[in-house]
Amino acid sequence: MTALLVALAGLWLLLALHDLRAVVSLPQLPQLSDGGKRHDVTIVMAVRDDGEHIEESVRRLLAQRDVDLRLVVIDDRSTDATGVVLARLATGEPRLRVVTIAELPPDWLGKTHALHRGSEGITTRWILFTDGDAHLAPDTLARAIDAAERTAAAHVCLLPEHRGASFLGRACLLAFQLAVQRRVAAVNADHRAAFVGTGAFNLVRTDAYRAIGGHLPLRLEVVDDVWLGCLLRRAGHRCRVWLAANEFAIEWGATPRALVKVVEKNMFAVLRYRTWLAAAAVLGGAGLLGLTFAAPWYAGALGWLPLGCYLATGLAGVLLAHRLRWPLAAALLTPATRGLLLVAMANSTWVTLRQGGVRWRGTFYPLEQLRRGQVH
Repeated sequence: MTALLVALAGLWLLLALHDLRAVVSLPQLPQLSDGGKRHDVTIVMAVRDDGEHIEESVRRLLAQRDVDLRLVVIDDRSTDATGVVLARLATGEPRLRVVTIAELPPDWLGKTHALHRGSEGITTRWILFTDGDAHLAPDTLARAIDAAERTAAAHVCLLPEHRGASFLGRACLLAFQLAVQRRVAAVNADHRAAFVGTGAFNLVRTDAYRAIGGHLPLRLEVVDDVWLGCLLRRAGHRCRVWLAANEFAIEWGATPRALVKVVEKNMFAVLRYRTWLAAAAVLGGAGLLGLTFAAPWYAGALGWLPLGCYLATGLAGVLLAHRLRWPLAAALLTPATRGLLLVAMANSTWVTLRQGGVRWRGTFYPLEQLRRGQVH
């Protein structure tokens, strides 16, 4: 019994130290260098049925300064007024090109096909893949490209602020973010096997993107942003990740329920649709948490050792909340909200298996097809 308790305590203490190191080492997006060169970049954004917000999104992106900018918006089979609004915006705006997709070809996901089509013919040095809900400060893109050039990076991801998140939503988002920080730290340390990607801000040097085949190898990848990072890393390209909470915001996972829903199609995909691995992760994680929280009751005073070490994992959440300028009280709940990761994984696995695939942007993709089209 004593050995089990010590092992549990050691596991949580290592996790706490690892997370603290990852958050401490997370760099802030640098300012523009003095006399920085003005870079050329094309922003590629795929939208579907976004007529209510598309004008705001387009104008926000066109407002980026200190770059030679072009914007490609792909209207992916919209059934609302999205196409009409885009056509109006493109009139008299030479920087905006609209690509309209009426049909989805076989063996493609809607989003990856749209990004593939939108990236065709681009000749600028850089491409930014982003989403319609991304809010960028006017100098964000110029600073990211400048920082990439100075660090010889071919791939840049920015970590955002989450707009409109509730108190409990922020507590849950911190738990999710801490899980991501471990990979981010490995990427920034140039670990060979580490890779990352963010759908709302995936900045890629065009020659590196072309060399890996663009989105063609990713045509059936639900988490295409992450696997784009994988292919770039395999090809030997450097990635850099910066915190840009003051320069970049998204509307994503504002409440615990919304967070579980928004990752419903992603979590099982991250595990490559391996049911045994998802079951092991959920049951194993629940077992460890159950043993830890029950330890004071079944082991007496010594049982507080693993529980105390587990609660210490919240220290990284406090530090990250401070850097995000979020209430520290939300961070104190991080040890409790870590359990939502298991709920999200269980929900994603159950929903995908129950319906036999993934439904996304109005199209159903069978699980067999998704497994067959994975990057290996």
